[in-house]
Amino acid sequence: MEPTDEGMRAARGASAVRAEKVLVIGLGVSGRAAADKLLREGHEVRINDLSDSEEIREAARPFSERGAEVVLGHHREEVLRGVELVVVSPGVRSRLPLLREAEARGIPVWSEIELAWRYARGPVVAVTGTNGKTTTVSMIEAILKRAGMRARAVGNIGYPMVSAVEDMGPGDPLVVEVSSFQLFSVQEFRPRVAVLLNVSHDHYDWHSDLGEYVEAKGRIWMNQGPGDQAVVNLDDPLCVEASRAAPAGKCFFSRREAEEACVWREGETIRFRDPESGRTVEVMGVGELALPGEHNLENALAATAASLLMGATPEAVRDALRGYRGLPHRLQWVGERDGVSFYDDSKATNPHASLRALSAFPGPMVLILGGRNKGLPFRELAAEIAGRNERGGVRMVYLIGEAAEEIEAALREEAPAVPRRVLPGLEEVFEDLPRRVRAGDVVVFSPACASFDRYRDYRERGDHFQRLVNEYTGRGIGG
Repeated sequence: MEPTDEGMRAARGASAVRAEKVLVIGLGVSGRAAADKLLREGHEVRINDLSDSEEIREAARPFSERGAEVVLGHHREEVLRGVELVVVSPGVRSRLPLLREAEARGIPVWSEIELAWRYARGPVVAVTGTNGKTTTVSMIEAILKRAGMRARAVGNIGYPMVSAVEDMGPGDPLVVEVSSFQLFSVQEFRPRVAVLLNVSHDHYDWHSDLGEYVEAKGRIWMNQGPGDQAVVNLDDPLCVEASRAAPAGKCFFSRREAEEACVWREGETIRFRDPESGRTVEVMGVGELALPGEHNLENALAATAASLLMGATPEAVRDALRGYRGLPHRLQWVGERDGVSFYDDSKATNPHASLRALSAFPGPMVLILGGRNKGLPFRELAAEIAGRNERGGVRMVYLIGEAAEEIEAALREEAPAVPRRVLPGLEEVFEDLPRRVRAGDVVVFSPACASFDRYRDYRERGDHFQRLVNEYTGRGIGG
């Protein structure tokens, strides 16, 4: 008989981490959570971060006071002395020489989710993909809770998995958003349901090429076995290709009627076919989904598949998704003035995410793009903007930030007829807007770039956009 999730964890018990001395690299949210857990479990901990800023020193001080050794300002090989395990934060590149040296010495390198997996006491649903991870994870959490389970969304959604494992009881499911960075350093991580939403060009500032990126995403199911399921986007050829290596059962989802799918759209209905019994049930109407856009339909299909495979009922899926209103900075409606609506999609940090935002609005649209490019091309996005401009979907594009000239060059080549303005930042955009917008427009801030040219993260960038909208619409700061 296949061991239960709880049985597998009990077998590991207190020996989940056998290393006495552990090096934690990176003092971000995940790194701090990992260091905290390891210290409470009685391990000898050394913390290393390339930065030696006042902020990092403040973050390190409580750990130093608890007995951790803190080494800041470099990643020299000396920090590996006496170490039996390395736990690495997701922002640390896999090609870092220090990690390569650790591997050469035979020292295991784990991500924070691998560490957390050793202590988890219930089943895990893991979700990865280029776009839509956070929305899908929060949808699954909402559905499982509606189904009566004590589920918790964790990981890159803002609450580290290693912090959550102590809050959850035996059998409570964790729904984990995982990045390619984290999957690069897993060894035994085994989710009961592993979801791959989509794969497109992203993070070439971290991965060497698309092949390495796809390979990292595919590690989400590499340890699965009997009783586990891989949930895969049938409409994405890269996902389908990656899933050929999945060792467990596969449940495909699709926005079209397809014989291979176990969750699909048929007309205006979402249907599910049980992979074991073959029985087909109607889940809900597409029009009942609260969030707009084909990309959110795709997220909902994936969440439906994962939740039903975890034991939720179609009624729980329908009730949860009817009321699901989305998350901040993901096509979030912010305000309206004189018939012009404003949407914050600051979480769109790559061109593929902005392409998905375009699909949510037939037009007319005023689009704001720009920030710091992550080494990605803009030609496909520019070509789509050109097509939508011809159909009345995109009337104007504002370009801001470091990547403004690069995006403008792509538009000049692919969309020469599209009106556009290059401006320094969002403040100048809002100064110019009254002369450009008209009733019926939607103004969509979907940058297609990272935020780090000016902001700490996409949240700070989105908050700034929302403050400017509130001022523009007369609602006041935070209105």
